[in-house]
Amino acid sequence: MLKKYSLVAFLLFLHAGILLHSASRKSASVDEMSHLAAGLYSLSTLDFRVNRAAPPLQNLVCAVPVALFPGYQLSYDNESWNKGIWNGSGDRLLEANPGRMHELLMWGRLGTIGLSVCLCFVAFLWAYELWGWIPALCVLILTVFEPNIMAHGRLITTDTAPTLLFLLTGYLFWRFTKRPCYRTLILTGVGFGLSWYAKHSGVVLLPALGIGFAVFVWTKREWRLGWIPKLDRSHPAARVFVRSLVILSFVTCIGLLTLWAGYAFEVGDTIPGPVKPSNSQIWQELQVPIRTVIYALGLGDRLTMDSSDPDQPFWMFLRNYLPLFNHWEGFLANRAHLEAGHLGYFMGKRSSYGWRSYYPILFLIKTPVPLLLIFALGALLLCVKAVRLDALALTGLLVIPGVYLYVLIFYSTANIGYRHALPALPFFIILFGGAAAQFVTQLFERTETSADKSSPVHSRRTLAGIGLFLIAWMVWEAVMIHPHYLEYFNALIGGPKNGHEYAVDSNLDWGQDLLYAKEYIEKNQLQDAYLLYFGPQNYPDVYHVPHKKFGKQKVLAPGDYIVSASFLHGIGAGALYPVFEPLRRAAPDEYITYAVFVYRVVGE
Repeated sequence: MLKKYSLVAFLLFLHAGILLHSASRKSASVDEMSHLAAGLYSLSTLDFRVNRAAPPLQNLVCAVPVALFPGYQLSYDNESWNKGIWNGSGDRLLEANPGRMHELLMWGRLGTIGLSVCLCFVAFLWAYELWGWIPALCVLILTVFEPNIMAHGRLITTDTAPTLLFLLTGYLFWRFTKRPCYRTLILTGVGFGLSWYAKHSGVVLLPALGIGFAVFVWTKREWRLGWIPKLDRSHPAARVFVRSLVILSFVTCIGLLTLWAGYAFEVGDTIPGPVKPSNSQIWQELQVPIRTVIYALGLGDRLTMDSSDPDQPFWMFLRNYLPLFNHWEGFLANRAHLEAGHLGYFMGKRSSYGWRSYYPILFLIKTPVPLLLIFALGALLLCVKAVRLDALALTGLLVIPGVYLYVLIFYSTANIGYRHALPALPFFIILFGGAAAQFVTQLFERTETSADKSSPVHSRRTLAGIGLFLIAWMVWEAVMIHPHYLEYFNALIGGPKNGHEYAVDSNLDWGQDLLYAKEYIEKNQLQDAYLLYFGPQNYPDVYHVPHKKFGKQKVLAPGDYIVSASFLHGIGAGALYPVFEPLRRAAPDEYITYAVFVYRVVGE
């Protein structure tokens, strides 16, 4: 037993070590310093005004190692803090700590690496209880070496925490269905609350859990819990609906209480000074129902709803007494942002309103081929019932990722990264990867009756060999792409070198390769190379990257151009997008990384 757990511990430490080395080779991505600054502000003051753009959980986790870092400074005399502006808060952190960017970044990334290790462990734990030791070990290896999990498991963003907490909530739900009790039900509610505390999309767990509880109540009709109504004489469908709704309401209350505790039980707006109601997303959402109530009560002539008046009574009541004000403001603003659209690039086209095929195609080209084959094998075995799972286990592993992906594909216009689909991936690894491993394990456990080479013995060895080959192939994919996990694309499109033709932004180029650009420029002594970079424009100077600024030219002057893939395809390029059309039509002269290219423009 000790040897078994030593192997698990080794794989988890290996995962952490690989991520730490990869993180040390990567510069700050676009939003990392803003996330870190927001976490530090919230950790030091328990005021979450800067965390409206994204809930604070992962930011806080990443802020903890930095808070222990000796001598770091945090400035409060700036607009980011005074007005709760997340965008730009990272620059204020850099101004207060000149020359220490990468040190702060590495300390902060330790928090995400810890979350990634926890994600791998929860995947192993669920697979172990579901399938047994050998399949769980296979699931752990697949999770530890999955390039997309590794890519975001070392960045200060808000992707690894929700991936972990979605999985943990699913695991707790499954534990509840196996042995129903108050404790696991309460823990499921806590998991839901923490998931929403990690990302605004955590609210999607509500309908998923609702479906899961309905399946549970239908499957275990004899189940009783004191305060749940029995409704024995009611129609079965009505009984299932009411009882599952009661359970879901209880879980929702626990989740909201957990969420509120995460915000230190804040009440009202924490930003001081007058604020116009028209600048608040909460007000824009609530003024219609408030007006409806006013006119229904016949008070339309007495009470006004002036959205330009900072002292408007209803607005002042909301600012002073609404619990979780910062969370609701951020949640509704995020929803409005999705409705307005976000510029993205996909397979040669740009759009602010997304594509239905975006996430399915990215799943096919960013998931390693051996993992796709394992998924296909596992799904086939489950369909033909060569491997069996009970309905509640299937519900726990399919409903949460299914509902989440449905919402993501059909309702999200922010097609800016496969990372948004990441919470579904560990569920599939446990379900389909575990099923494939379980099938091979079951074959070996059967009694051998024949020594003939055409007998089941030979088939078992063949299947085991195929399974080991696929896992070894998976590990090899991770080894070959190291440390460039964000840039991973599989062999179906020719590998990561062709990735920029399909998707950019956080799929490939998130501004993380400035250290490699600097190394290339210094090695080749390029003092006048133009640098076209996707990310904060002060970062090349912070990292002391020798370069020449492009300015506002309308044509490409002769010279060397170092261009990041996102900028090349118009993400962050703005009005310069048409200027670089000649480069988009040409192949790069050199590749610094899979996300940063060198073009040499010669005069006519």
